[in-house]
Amino acid sequence: MSGSLATVVLVGRPNVGKSTLFNRLCETRRAITSPVAGTTRDWIEGLCHWNGRAYRIIDTGGYAPGADVLASVRAQVKRWVDTAEIVVWLVDARDGVTPADEEFARLLRPAADRVILAVNKADSERHDAALGDFARLGFPGLVTVSASHGRRINTLLDILEERTGGANAVGSEFQEDEIRVSIVGRPNVGKSSLTNRLLGEERMIVSPVPGTTRDTIDSRFRWKDQQFLFVDTAGLRAKKSKADDLEGLTRLMTERALDRCEVALLLVDAQEGLTEGDVAVGRLIDEKRRACVLGVNKWDLVPDRSPNAAYFRERTPEGMPFLAHCPLVFLSAKTGHHIDELLTSVRTVAGDYHRRFDNEDLTAFFWKAVQERPYSYRGRKMVFYGAAQVSTAPPVFVLRCNLPPEEVHFSYERHLESVFRKVYGLAGVPAVLKFRKGRR
Repeated sequence: MSGSLATVVLVGRPNVGKSTLFNRLCETRRAITSPVAGTTRDWIEGLCHWNGRAYRIIDTGGYAPGADVLASVRAQVKRWVDTAEIVVWLVDARDGVTPADEEFARLLRPAADRVILAVNKADSERHDAALGDFARLGFPGLVTVSASHGRRINTLLDILEERTGGANAVGSEFQEDEIRVSIVGRPNVGKSSLTNRLLGEERMIVSPVPGTTRDTIDSRFRWKDQQFLFVDTAGLRAKKSKADDLEGLTRLMTERALDRCEVALLLVDAQEGLTEGDVAVGRLIDEKRRACVLGVNKWDLVPDRSPNAAYFRERTPEGMPFLAHCPLVFLSAKTGHHIDELLTSVRTVAGDYHRRFDNEDLTAFFWKAVQERPYSYRGRKMVFYGAAQVSTAPPVFVLRCNLPPEEVHFSYERHLESVFRKVYGLAGVPAVLKFRKGRR
């Protein structure tokens, strides 16, 4: 997103509806909403469009005293309050002014001219009376809203436009020529630590407690004149949770992150080896047909590296045959070991994911491959007519022959894919072969 857009940060204590308002303003389900206080921990960003203009919206974790993880949340909130053009402070109309609100007011008072006090959960007119209670906090910009019902959201946006004088022209979620990468894997394999290492800052909250990251978090940076968008995701387990479970929601958000990206960076733990959970995440990447790089993290903690490296190279085809062709990078998010190699691999597979081939070259290649290893079905020999690439991301090839698709065994498709990769590479990229009966 463009750095020239006005930044609007949503702040408040836990469970006042910040993520619900974020989703309402950005017209998306980017932020996970849950009745569990503290669901949002890292900040996330999105675009809000209003009257032909765009605003950068930042959703932050709930500001409250507590454990170390929440201390990190408080530090992030303070940084955003200091830097954002507009601070939308959400409070709960039903709870009234709480001691936590009074404490938060003291934090925000130096920035009062940039604060909009939004009294949320005012689902009907009878809740508007709460304005009188919150007015005593001393902030001039007050409005009652209902993020869940959409009540008076337009009024909030009008105030926002008035305060900023209108933001710049409409922005886009993605930047031109950037490589979009989802960092996926089991809980606690180092996804957030890797994001912080790539950015060179404490963008993500890091904790030894599995499940610290819950939302999907976008981060942008440049490396060797290449723009990257890295999306840190919640850890996925081998078995799916119930649909209404918080963990089930994080799985859904991770799947959506894969849908938005071109490359999946599958991170595994060097000390634990390939587990059932790693295979489950690998299957999801394969189902989504995303390009993939396999990162073996915490390599600095491995004492005898040679046999461990051999283990991963040998076990990858066995445990995840669908990702056997992926580049394998041994790295350490903690020390920065092989980070450049990782980014080089990501850039290479992203390029191959969009690669185009000449149809005449494809026809000549597959004609030769069929001649060298002929195929027959119930006594009928395959006659190959031609090949053409019909799409990219991933590359899809249509092979025309005299047999219908259902009569070409999948093992023969795998053979042709294997010989194709030996010549053209496509490491980490799914190559889709489709057979079609007829000359055209």
